[in-house]
Amino acid sequence: MKLYKMSALRPGMVVGQDVTDPSGNIILNKFSKLSIDNISYLSFLGIPSVYIDDSFSEATAMDEILTPEIRQCAVRTVRDFFRKAEGLPIPETEERLERTVSLVVEEVLNNKDVAHNLAEVRTYDEYTYTHSVNVGVLAGVIGGKCGVGVDMMRELVMAGFLHDVGKVFVDLGIIHAPRRLTEEERVQMMAHPRLGYEYLTQNYNFSETVNRAVFEHHEWYNGYGYPNSKAGENLLPHSRILKAADVYDAMTSTRPYHPAYLPSEVLEYIMGRSGMEFDPRIVDVMAKTFCVYPVGAEIELSDGRHGIVIENHAGYVMRPTVKTLSNGTVIDLKADRTARSLTIVKLMM
Repeated sequence: MKLYKMSALRPGMVVGQDVTDPSGNIILNKFSKLSIDNISYLSFLGIPSVYIDDSFSEATAMDEILTPEIRQCAVRTVRDFFRKAEGLPIPETEERLERTVSLVVEEVLNNKDVAHNLAEVRTYDEYTYTHSVNVGVLAGVIGGKCGVGVDMMRELVMAGFLHDVGKVFVDLGIIHAPRRLTEEERVQMMAHPRLGYEYLTQNYNFSETVNRAVFEHHEWYNGYGYPNSKAGENLLPHSRILKAADVYDAMTSTRPYHPAYLPSEVLEYIMGRSGMEFDPRIVDVMAKTFCVYPVGAEIELSDGRHGIVIENHAGYVMRPTVKTLSNGTVIDLKADRTARSLTIVKLMM
């Protein structure tokens, strides 16, 4: 399979992997043949790329972190929790969140190659609910790679699901403003971690660790964040992980105020702000485990050749195995000594 951006899709192409909407609902089954209407609908949904079945890269296989069923369950559960915060009469949201978090943690723990698939977490123009699910999954994955226990993973996933609940109490015009905020609007937006913390502590029995991580998820490692300008070890480890997961997902998403950046660009940004915005230990884990060149994606090598990524290697995320488009040569950028001087210079998406 090969990953094609929307502009390259043509009627008659065969879908190589189920295509889901942001909530995890399957909208095109594997092996479906694309039509003009299909392509228009995918474009309308904001889906930037689709895996297409082709003979050249037919051995390529992709795995998702979450099954579509669990992703649907997570998005529905988070959506209901936020809607209850808006005043709708929705029962048992806390118990459902606990059950859903356990399902997500189990999926993350069972996926041995989860680090190789992180680029696939960010595939759509998400709304608040799906962003929250993504942040929870990413936080759990980062925590797992940092060696935390299962209990802390559950707290990380829960905090990710809940981190933006305070935005329910901020004017929607500010949340979705396609421009730079005024100073007054910026102050209102910066209140959302405190508003979320207050809502959770006053209405639910989540652990203080989860509540505090929600409160601190916009703090910077060097103390230049908000709302309390805490720094370093004064911040919970949960908060530092949540900060990195939130920024990664937000920057790889299409937002009203910026287009989606490539995973490689976002990882470079995070690495460049290590010790400032982000905990260096967390950045180091992300740099070693986050997949920035998705399996099936077309890349350009430093010698001008183009190829398809067919395998990623844990700890060597910048050195995948690729198959050249010109003659089908397989190059293991990690292990092949003759390829030491080759680098990937561009992701063709």
